[in-house]
Amino acid sequence: MIRNTHRVAPVALIAAALAACAAPPLRLYTLTAPAARIDPSPLPPNAVVIVVDRVSLPDYLDTQDILIRRGQVFDRSQSGRWVSRLSVSATDLLRARLASRRPGALVTESVPAGMPDYEISVHVEELDVASTGAAVMRADWQIIPRDTTKRIVRDRIQIALHGSVASDERIVTLEGQLFDRLAAGIDLSPVR
Repeated sequence: MIRNTHRVAPVALIAAALAACAAPPLRLYTLTAPAARIDPSPLPPNAVVIVVDRVSLPDYLDTQDILIRRGQVFDRSQSGRWVSRLSVSATDLLRARLASRRPGALVTESVPAGMPDYEISVHVEELDVASTGAAVMRADWQIIPRDTTKRIVRDRIQIALHGSVASDERIVTLEGQLFDRLAAGIDLSPVR
């Protein structure tokens, strides 16, 4: 039996070359680090219930792709993705930030039994992170009370930041800062 060893060497070289060209491992990102776990104090029986609706984003942004704009083209990261759709991560961040400002209220993303006392909805009209490091967000928000004798509160917020976009991690940090500023800009004073 004659072995064809001269064919094995090229196959091994091709396999080694392909392994060397393999893409870096995929990293998954979220907008916030997990909060330290503490035992929350029980809510009073008449706690205000605030439901944060899923954040509305333009369709092309509501993906798991981490995007950066270069002129008129959006580039998708080859090595990083959002852990979930961006609207889900953004809603999680907003709920957490608003809950920290209203510790005596139940701030949730799911509608509990019965009607919530307030509903907060956010529509992000523009979210743009450019290769130059310029980051812009324009969003409308509203607080809708269950009590129809109270008025609906609406406002618009515009945020402009500048930061490094040298890596996926830096882009994620910059977008997280935009959503943090959005959460801080939502006026909770009508929520009593």
